[in-house]
Amino acid sequence: MAISYLDNNWKEEIKEGLWLVDFFSETCGPCKILSKHLETLDFEFPVINIGKVNLTKYQEIGNELEVRAVPTIFFMKDGELLERHVGLLSVKQLKEKASKYLYE
Repeated sequence: MAISYLDNNWKEEIKEGLWLVDFFSETCGPCKILSKHLETLDFEFPVINIGKVNLTKYQEIGNELEVRAVPTIFFMKDGELLERHVGLLSVKQLKEKASKYLYE
């Protein structure tokens, strides 16, 4: 599955399945590194849906969700927040966290 860029309708798009949602900024260095890690995760775990929300464009989403730093990652299942992580994760850490929720 390809990585989806989400907008103001993001809640509708993530209503089903396991989602990893990356809240990022266009000017954030760690966000760019995380983006590469997410591409690897998408290749190795195509069953996990990956969405990205550009907080430079959709600042109101970040305000609504109280995202105060980027990158922030939400692990969500069927629209429900399972875990929120602030900061950069390695590919290994992403795999471990995603696997935990994938096989629940």
